[in-house]
Amino acid sequence: MMRRTQVLIIAIFSLALPCALAHPQSETFTLEDLQARMEQNNPELLSLQEEYRRSRLDVQDAWGGLGPTVDLQASGTYMVNPPVGPLYLNVDDVLNSVSWPSGIAPSASGQRVKIYDGMEPTLYNIQISLTQPIFTWGKLGYAIKLYTKISEIKKSQMDMKIQQMTTELKTRLVTLWYLTGIQEILREEQTYAGRLVEVSEAAARAGMLLEQDALDARIQAKELEIAIQDLQEQVNNQILELRRSTGIENLDVDLIDFAFDDDEFATLMESDRALLEENALSQEQNSIRAVTELREVNELAEKIAKGSVNWKPDVAFQASLGYGGSRFPLFEPNYRRKDDYSLNFSIGIKTTIWDGGKKVRDVSRKISDSRSAEINQQDVQSEIRKTLNSNWNTIDVCNMKIEYQDLKISAAQSKISQNEMIFSTGYGSETDVLSAKIDLCNQMIERQKLLLQRAVSCLTILHLTSDE
Repeated sequence: MMRRTQVLIIAIFSLALPCALAHPQSETFTLEDLQARMEQNNPELLSLQEEYRRSRLDVQDAWGGLGPTVDLQASGTYMVNPPVGPLYLNVDDVLNSVSWPSGIAPSASGQRVKIYDGMEPTLYNIQISLTQPIFTWGKLGYAIKLYTKISEIKKSQMDMKIQQMTTELKTRLVTLWYLTGIQEILREEQTYAGRLVEVSEAAARAGMLLEQDALDARIQAKELEIAIQDLQEQVNNQILELRRSTGIENLDVDLIDFAFDDDEFATLMESDRALLEENALSQEQNSIRAVTELREVNELAEKIAKGSVNWKPDVAFQASLGYGGSRFPLFEPNYRRKDDYSLNFSIGIKTTIWDGGKKVRDVSRKISDSRSAEINQQDVQSEIRKTLNSNWNTIDVCNMKIEYQDLKISAAQSKISQNEMIFSTGYGSETDVLSAKIDLCNQMIERQKLLLQRAVSCLTILHLTSDE
């Protein structure tokens, strides 16, 4: 009975295995899935996240500078040969120092008496000190603001990177969408070109067509073959970049669940361009906010440098409590009578009197950095305006060329209908029909290229004007 059960299980498994191999379960990835994978695996974003974490630690350090610093120092020493050994007193010397009456002076005994056992071989020292800044010409407060601004810049850089990654991802997916469409048109055109080569060679052998025309048909077919190979290389490059940025090693075109509509950017192209430019240059944009915060960082660094110039002293309070002796406190005999404890209070003032003008020149450098940051802010705004204007011009030119291509496509379709009608009546040739179909494919490919170019410009504008 057991053997029959095992045979039945093996038979069922053998039948189910080919079905499982014939219909493998493959995971598809949407735009949101790819974006999530990209945020998890992009090395540049992960590096920016670590920089932001470190900047938050710097802010905490700056706040810690306002409070006191407490240091503990402890040391212990064991001396094999202490510098102070046992002390002895000669009894005879003591007796001789006394003026004895005549006849009762004691005789010399040569006896020695130990009056000190010597220094103990152990020595301990413990000290706790507290230092509290009192007045620093505002440098500590400016440092807190400076590191806070730097942390905000790191956060803006993270947001910019995520926004850039999203735009790059969608641009690659849109590019793949159009390249795939162009591939389909090229395959259709390759079918027409192959048939054209067959017809041309047959007509050339029959003497109805020049050999040169047949050779031109073969050249055209070979050019299509090269174009298909080049296009496949572009598709592979896009896939490789997506694999690198998302970390999905088996990603392929068939696994991407992305659909795109040409009318998706219709609302953008009809929007108020002046309003979009104003939005792109607002302080809410990550790029503008980052350069603004960088200028503020340089201004704060300038204030800190001005607070560190010559003859501007920093004032701090210091208190210290210490103990030093041969044994630890409470373990030393008669420790209350020993003067081994110390308690000190100090006010410290520190300033630079002369350093060859280094601090003064440092202030000048910080002023120059602030001016450079202001120039950089203006340059970023000009670059954004230039980029917007360039992409709007690209969209306008593409729209005109797309309308022109639509007219050429209509003309090519009409020519195909005419040639097919003439060919059906026996007066035309199949080569004319095939040539017209090839021309239609070429016009459709050119239109796809223009749509792709317009889509990239629209995505660039959306990236610059996005409120996220």
